[in-house]
Amino acid sequence: MKLQQSKPLSTVYNREEDFSLDLANNVASLGVGSFEDAETESKVGTRKADIVAVGDDGILVIENQFGRADWDHWGRLEAYARLKEANVAVLVAENFEELMIVTCNLRNEDSKTDWYLIQAQVNLHNELSFHHVARPAIDVQTERTGVEYSEFWEPIRKSGLFAGKPVPVRDEGWIGKGIKGISLLLQLHNHACSVLLSFQGNERLDRRTKVLELFPGTEYTYELRESPKFASIIFPVLDKGKKDHDHWPDIREKLTKFGEDVYNKIKESDT
Repeated sequence: MKLQQSKPLSTVYNREEDFSLDLANNVASLGVGSFEDAETESKVGTRKADIVAVGDDGILVIENQFGRADWDHWGRLEAYARLKEANVAVLVAENFEELMIVTCNLRNEDSKTDWYLIQAQVNLHNELSFHHVARPAIDVQTERTGVEYSEFWEPIRKSGLFAGKPVPVRDEGWIGKGIKGISLLLQLHNHACSVLLSFQGNERLDRRTKVLELFPGTEYTYELRESPKFASIIFPVLDKGKKDHDHWPDIREKLTKFGEDVYNKIKESDT
């Protein structure tokens, strides 16, 4: 639950380094595993990571900042996590843009490292709280609490193009995969399923137009949607979904086959 009233971290800490020190002393409060011996300003190559810790769950790398998370900090986190061969990588900030959340979720699809975006808030009494904004499908916390996983996605996640970590029931509306900077999602609704392509960035509309050339209207049915930051193509697959349990084998087959077709067309193109 989010605190109803909060204030900027910069009103509590004079510097981000002070925030790092507080985090290092309370790393368990992040809820990402069992770690100790947290070191601030830890040397990684020629740079320094905000926090590096070790423990029962391996190596943890943390980057933290005031305000909205920026791509510079995300890039540093990726570099430090690779160099340290981290088991868990965390970016802590006060808020995150939608594209970074999507990126983190997709990063968890094909990485041995567990990636987290964690929102830090401080209330009017200067009490800190942390909230997972993006996290892996399986993490230490969910393993320990006996989370229920989606029965629908299980066969798909075991092999093939969309193989990956099991999907918790709470997140079973979709699974995703990245291709050339495009997010490809298999979507499961109550009585329908679809494949969605999501484009981000300043050239998202132009990129979508170019990709549409791969899917002529005479052969494919689709719907176009836009938002301030995203442009999407939605391909309906079947008028059957999660509630149509007797049809699950057929839904899985057609949904993954369509998703693979879309993925391969983009992969083999010049887009």
